[in-house]
Amino acid sequence: MDKTLIYITENKCPEPLFTAAINHLKGVAEGYPIVSVSHKPVDLGTNICVGEHKRSWVWIYRQVLAGCKEAKTKHVSIIEHDCFYTREHVEWEPPTDDKFYYNENVLLVCWDKKNHPDKMGMYSKFWRHPRLSLSQLVCNRQLYIKALEQRLDLIDRDRQATKRIDHLTEPGASKESAKYKKKLIDRANSGSSAYLKTLLPDFIELEEYETFNNRIPNLDVRHGRNFTGPRRGRKRRYKIKHWGRFEDLINGKNMG
Repeated sequence: MDKTLIYITENKCPEPLFTAAINHLKGVAEGYPIVSVSHKPVDLGTNICVGEHKRSWVWIYRQVLAGCKEAKTKHVSIIEHDCFYTREHVEWEPPTDDKFYYNENVLLVCWDKKNHPDKMGMYSKFWRHPRLSLSQLVCNRQLYIKALEQRLDLIDRDRQATKRIDHLTEPGASKESAKYKKKLIDRANSGSSAYLKTLLPDFIELEEYETFNNRIPNLDVRHGRNFTGPRRGRKRRYKIKHWGRFEDLINGKNMG
């Protein structure tokens, strides 16, 4: 159990999803320390309230970094406010300390009453692989602190320091061959949810990642306010083994 769960939120996840996800996390995370980093106070583990800020990748980096520095364990697992996790995922430990690990067994869930009322509660499978999602990251804490500090240092530097950035958001996916993008700093500080697919600078070391798959999938809920926008996948259905119907999960009739 040498792992801390780093929960991040900007407190914009709609109810009852927000509270349901917190209550579910408290159940599956029993015995594990939680550090929650939020824009408004939340009753979850050790809470760090950073105050209200415009949503951006910069503040996501800062929140995760604050949580990692508060934690005391060897490993960390990143938890997002609109995801539901299995106990299996919580217990998973990285086999090495020099790589970033991402769980690929994740289902998307549509819970958007305004834009997609006809698809409410629909599960689907994201088809692109590998899927390196921050919400599914598990890694060595010090390794991640170093990566986060390098990224924030990049953003704080002059634009000319930004020469090569590929996949700034999820560590481990940097590529030396991607083209230089001058708009990196503006995009990082903007409220845009677009991934910063430019090149990592020379001073950021090439990082390695691996993926893993748990037996039971985690859930990534698409509710209309997601920072990374709407997503739906294939193999669509409204009831699945272990989780049942998502409406029942939200209403507390099925704890997953």
